[in-house]
Amino acid sequence: METPIHILDQIANQWKSEEESFFLDTEFSEKYIKVEMPIGKKHAWQIENHEISKSENLESLFEAHYRKDTDENFVPLMDMYYRMMREGIFAPPELDLGVVKLYSEAKLTDVVNGIEGGGWIVSKRLFEILKKFNIGEYQEYKIAVKSKKVISEDYVYLHFVSYADEYVDFPRSVFYKRKGYFDFAARQIMPESFHSTDELQAVSDQLNEGVNFGDFNKKISIQSKIIVLKPNELDIFNFKNYFLCREQFISVRLAQALLDEKITGLNFIKTTKVK
Repeated sequence: METPIHILDQIANQWKSEEESFFLDTEFSEKYIKVEMPIGKKHAWQIENHEISKSENLESLFEAHYRKDTDENFVPLMDMYYRMMREGIFAPPELDLGVVKLYSEAKLTDVVNGIEGGGWIVSKRLFEILKKFNIGEYQEYKIAVKSKKVISEDYVYLHFVSYADEYVDFPRSVFYKRKGYFDFAARQIMPESFHSTDELQAVSDQLNEGVNFGDFNKKISIQSKIIVLKPNELDIFNFKNYFLCREQFISVRLAQALLDEKITGLNFIKTTKVK
């Protein structure tokens, strides 16, 4: 007897099928590749625990630069970390981020996933490759990776900011609207030609007039189907505005370099979403 498919797996399978039928009706991008960090079979991420207490200077840097008058006397170490390593914010370069411990079954790869913040843990070998490309503003930080009983110092935490919002060619891009989360058939291509995210916001406000913020079944969302970019030199990027896309993309030239160097810890996926 076959084991029944869990309802959440049914939804996930339907979502994947609908995504493919909706987005794969156009040609793949010749310029960009989507990158994802692989998900493990037993645990989603490689990192079991971030031992921030092993940092040599987190507390002293927090006290010198980040403590507010409204803070309690005791501030948890991870709260210090979150305040210092927010997306788009760079902490002092001398910050030591302690040690991350991997699950016992996790393999040691060039990109290690599972840490909070706006960056990646990367091997120093990969970091040297990335520095040759346009990865936006960045700062590397000291971090160690513990795999089984071995602690490796051959990694850095690469905190980077590289948004492509300013290069979006809005009139040539394609947007769609849909109602709720799971009504895939309700997706409708929007015939309007937009020129900015402000225009998208104005239309979204009109579509959701009178709808409670938390009523997700009635709320109509606007999302991108195809984002066309103006000429640019970005080699790694995502988008900041929620009307665009929150996935991570890299240039074909960077993807080829990573493949040539046999970099591990990333999945390379053809995309139709960014061109």
